Amino acid sequence: MRYSFVIKALMLIWAIVLAGCQPLERPFQPEAKSSWRAAPGPRAALYVEPIKDGPAGIEKAIATKLQELGIAAFPGTAVPNRYYVQGNIIETQDGRYLNWAIFDPQKRDTGLYTLEKLSGTENPADITPETIEMLAIKSASDIDKLLGGDGINFATLNKPVIFVPIVEGAPGDGSESLAAAIQDELVRLGLDVLPTETGANFIVRGRAEITPPKFETQVIELVWSLERRNGEQVGQIRQRNRIRAGSLNGAWGDVARLAARGGAGGVYDLLKKSEPDYFKSKS
Repeated sequence: MRYSFVIKALMLIWAIVLAGCQPLERPFQPEAKSSWRAAPGPRAALYVEPIKDGPAGIEKAIATKLQELGIAAFPGTAVPNRYYVQGNIIETQDGRYLNWAIFDPQKRDTGLYTLEKLSGTENPADITPETIEMLAIKSASDIDKLLGGDGINFATLNKPVIFVPIVEGAPGDGSESLAAAIQDELVRLGLDVLPTETGANFIVRGRAEITPPKFETQVIELVWSLERRNGEQVGQIRQRNRIRAGSLNGAWGDVARLAARGGAGGVYDLLKKSEPDYFKSKS
């Protein structure tokens, strides 16, 4: 009997020891650990919303320009927990504006916004692609500045880059020699001239008109037309001279250089008037 009592006592002590070795309970601890991930900053992920009744596709154009400025912007389908840019058309006494406001991932207005004036009276949904491009550039530049960037250097953006095709209608070797001479003169004036139209934003077109011989003389008129890449004409320079009949039917030589010098000077003056911001930055 005493032996049986000792066995039971030992078993009780062993059970207490085992209970003491179990891990301690931790009250108020969740059964599964949860994780929290902060939303990426506005430059790391920025959704550009489409504009209701606004210019078609402008959100895609703005997102592309923002990407060029180092902002990971994207159009299309919204992603939860992201900063986003919301656009809408505002009517004021001064006209219509395109308003872009920045919201945080909790859809709270950050107070950061930019306004771009819409010119003309056309329906915003019918704005031309060229206007949409410029609106996208200006909007992206201002949004970048709101988010701590430097925006776009418009002086560099408006830098004239010129292409000069073969001159039309010139006798002798004038078509080639006039084109080559005015290219040299434009470069001498500090302008960029490209050998092909690709990359140019201005085109200088030359045209020669010569009268039939009369009393052994002819009148030749050179017309230099400065155009934007989209075909819009900026202005023209006309040079008119009386020459000995047939004297330009061969090599033009110094005559091409003299004519090109006057034409290039006129083109330069037209560019200064059409792109004042660029030339102001160079002075």
